Amino acid sequence: MRAQSRALRRLEVFLDIVYGLIAVHMLTYLPSARDMSWVGQHLGLLGAMVHNDREIWRVLMGTGITAIAWYVGSKRLSQLRRTDFVNTTLTLIQTLFVCFFVYFAICDPMLVGGPSSRALQCGSLALASLAGQLAWRYARWRRLVDTDVPPAHLDDIGERGRTETITAALNTPLAWAGPLVWTLGWFVIPLVLTQAVPRLRRTKRGETAEA
Repeated sequence: MRAQSRALRRLEVFLDIVYGLIAVHMLTYLPSARDMSWVGQHLGLLGAMVHNDREIWRVLMGTGITAIAWYVGSKRLSQLRRTDFVNTTLTLIQTLFVCFFVYFAICDPMLVGGPSSRALQCGSLALASLAGQLAWRYARWRRLVDTDVPPAHLDDIGERGRTETITAALNTPLAWAGPLVWTLGWFVIPLVLTQAVPRLRRTKRGETAEA
C-alpha cells in the first residue's frame, strides 16, 4: 500500500516534468529577435511579432493545450490515494496521445493543412481521453481513489471524461467539413452532450417511473 502511494507521487512528478518540458519547448517557436532586424521598423519588436503571427499562434495554442491537459490530469490524479502498474500504464498512454495532439495542433496552427491535420488532432485527443477514461474506471474498480471524496464528485469526473471522448470522436468527421465547422464542433457537441442528453435521460426516467 505504501509503495503504491509513493508510486503515485512519482507519477505526478513525472507528468509535471513532461508537461513543463513541453511548455518550455513551445517558447522555442517564438520568432528570433536577436539579430535586431526589427530596430527602426514600424512598431519595432511588436511589428516583428505581428509579421510572425503563425509562430505566435503556435506558441499560444501549444502552451494553452498543454496547460489544460496538465490541469485535467493533475486534478484526476489528485483524487487517487495510490496507483498500480495498470493505472500508471494507462495514464502514461494518455499522456503520449496528448503529446501527439499537441504536435498535430502546432504543426497546423492556422488550420490550412487540410482535413488530415484536423482529423489527426481529433483522433489523438479521442485516444487520449479514452485512455484516461479507462484509467479512471480502473482506479475506481480497484479502489485506488481517495475514500474521503464524495461519490457524486467521482461520477462527475467520469462524466466529463466521457464528454471529452465522445466530443473528439464525433468531431472527427467534421474535419472534412472545413475549419469553421470543425472549430464550432468543439463547442457545440459538448454543449449538446452536457445539456440535451441529461434532460433526455431524466425524461425517460420519469416515463419509466410513471409506467
